Amino acid sequence: MAGETFALENNDMILGINSPKESLGGPYSVVYKSLTERWAIVTMDWDEKAGLGIRWFWGNAGNPFSSGHPTWLVIPSSLCISLLNGLPLPYEYRKSIEKYLSGDISGEELSTLVRSRKDW
Repeated sequence: MAGETFALENNDMILGINSPKESLGGPYSVVYKSLTERWAIVTMDWDEKAGLGIRWFWGNAGNPFSSGHPTWLVIPSSLCISLLNGLPLPYEYRKSIEKYLSGDISGEELSTLVRSRKDW
């Protein structure tokens, strides 16, 4: 259930996609999602480095999908800030994501911060 029937409204379900486990830490927060185009961007650690991942939720399995599991496409670190620039994010949330990406806060700290703020 990682394709067109996936409940994108539920951030906890999105954050539950954690494959491949040997390389992935998190994901920690949903940065942005499009319910109409059916994709989501998350913060995550990839090989112990802070970053962003994206996934599309369409068809039977969504994309990317590997070895029978929904996975995240890792956004190259050189593109992360440009990607954030194109998203309509609240200022404080955007700054928190940048702190995470620069290593000033951990993914767990970002997750706690996001869960405490219902206005993001």
